[in-house]
Amino acid sequence: MAEHKIERDDGFVTDSNGKQYVAPIEEWQESERLAIPVAKSPVLDIGCGAGRVGQYLIVHGLDWVGIDVSPGAIEACRRRGLDSVHLMSADEIRLRRRDFRTVIMFGNNFGVVGGKDKVAKMLKQLYKVTTRDAIILAGSRDPRATDEEAHLKYHQWNQSRGRPAGLVRLRMHYKGLTGQWFELLLSSPEEMSEVAERAGWHLTKTFGERKYYVGLLEK
Repeated sequence: MAEHKIERDDGFVTDSNGKQYVAPIEEWQESERLAIPVAKSPVLDIGCGAGRVGQYLIVHGLDWVGIDVSPGAIEACRRRGLDSVHLMSADEIRLRRRDFRTVIMFGNNFGVVGGKDKVAKMLKQLYKVTTRDAIILAGSRDPRATDEEAHLKYHQWNQSRGRPAGLVRLRMHYKGLTGQWFELLLSSPEEMSEVAERAGWHLTKTFGERKYYVGLLEK
């Protein structure tokens, strides 16, 4: 039985061993491996999890700060020697620093706060804590880039309720513990561009395939 599960509100469950949260760069998604070399220090990591991105960047000499809403994630980072972490939600960023040149949102974290309005609000906050030449490396997936019937039906169900196709409602299960439901927005590059423009960011490039890509956003 898998120790880590992701449950969608239609009953669809994905099992995993959780190793993706601590994976070395060799095991990252191709789009993330292609994108990470353009990161400029200092870096703000949104939804840093157990710090896989932080460990890589620090080894390569970059100044890294991570935030995550999960106390367990913060604890995991500190156990792995990553101290520049803060317990904080991405929809209410409270940092004194205003000098970040890169914001990283790997693992679908472009949509980690939920719907389009909330994502646009988050991006506006990030505009204020970053430099003029700052970039965002935003991971997401085009919800339509699938041929799995369960996903296609879910997208249709969303649209029948007046919701974006890629606005999914999830909760995590780990070692018998169950987390709270939360919403995650999955966006095509076109949708990412539309939301980013509302906050003063511009999608200038994508890395990888639409099934999971990283968008390069610039001011």
